Amino acid sequence: MEILRFTTAGSVDDGKSTLIGRLLYDSKSIFEDQIAAVKASSERKGLANIDLSLLTDGLKAEREQGITIDVAYRYFTTPKRKFIIADTPGHIQYTRNMVTGASTANLALILVDARNGVVEQTCRHSYIASLLEIPHLVVCINKMDLVDYSEEVFNRISEQFNEFASKLVVNDIRYIPISALHGDNVVDRSKNMDWYQGGTLLNTLETIHIGSDENHIDARFPVQTIIRPHSDEHHDYRGYAGRVAGGIFRPGDKVVVLPSGLSSTIRSIDTFTGSINEAFPPMSVSMTLEDDIDISRGT
Repeated sequence: MEILRFTTAGSVDDGKSTLIGRLLYDSKSIFEDQIAAVKASSERKGLANIDLSLLTDGLKAEREQGITIDVAYRYFTTPKRKFIIADTPGHIQYTRNMVTGASTANLALILVDARNGVVEQTCRHSYIASLLEIPHLVVCINKMDLVDYSEEVFNRISEQFNEFASKLVVNDIRYIPISALHGDNVVDRSKNMDWYQGGTLLNTLETIHIGSDENHIDARFPVQTIIRPHSDEHHDYRGYAGRVAGGIFRPGDKVVVLPSGLSSTIRSIDTFTGSINEAFPPMSVSMTLEDDIDISRGT
C-alpha cells in the first residue's frame, strides 16, 4: 500500500495540532483509551469541547501552554493509503523543528487562520516547504466557523496566498476551507459550506497523485545503519542499509561515498525476502560493496 508522508505548517495557533487530532478522531484512527484520556484532560481544563490537540501535543510544556514545541509523529491507515504525519510547531523560535518534520514529506498542509489571513510565519513555512522541494501544498483555511463560513473570506485568502505563491517553486497548490474544531471538510463534508464543491481534506490526502514525485535520475542513498550478522551463514556480511532517496541502483554500478570521495562497486542489493536486481525510491534495502570502505550512518 502506498505511503503518503505529510507535515503541518503555518503560524502559531492556526490549529495544526487540532486539525491532526480531528483527522485521527473522525477517521476512527485512535484507540478508545486515548479518546477517554483526552476527554478527561479536557474536562479538567474546563473546556466545553474535547481538546483534540492533546492527541499530538504530548510534552507537559506543550499541554500547559497550548502550543507545539517538538515534532510529533502519528500514523494511520485508510483502505486507500497509509499515512505518516509530522505535526510541527508554529512558533518562530521552533522553526528548525518544522524543518525536521518537513524534510521527508511528500505534502505540506499549510494552515491559515481565516481571521488573520496569510501572515509572516505562513510565508516562512511555505518558503521552507518550497526549498525542501515538497511537491504538493494543501492550504487549509481554518477556523471558518469564526468568520460565519464566508465564501468571500475563503476566496480573499486564497487569492492572497496565490500572489505570494508565485515566488515558490511548487506546481500543485490546493485550497480547502475547514473548521478543525467542528470537523467541517476534514473527514466529512461540511453542511455549512455548500458553496465549496471540492474534496474534503481526507479525500484529498487519499487521492492526490504522488507516484511520479520520486527522483529516479539523481542517485542518492543515505546510510541509516550497518548490518553485521556475525553468523556462520553470513560470517563476512557487511551491509549498508537505508532508504533509496533518488535514482536507480543495480549490482555492478559504480558508487561514490561522501564525504570521503572513495568509490566502489555494488556487489549485491538485499531485502528481507532476498536479493534483487535493482532498487529505486522509496525502497528500503541493504547494499554490499566489492571493497571494504569506512562507511557509517549518515554517509
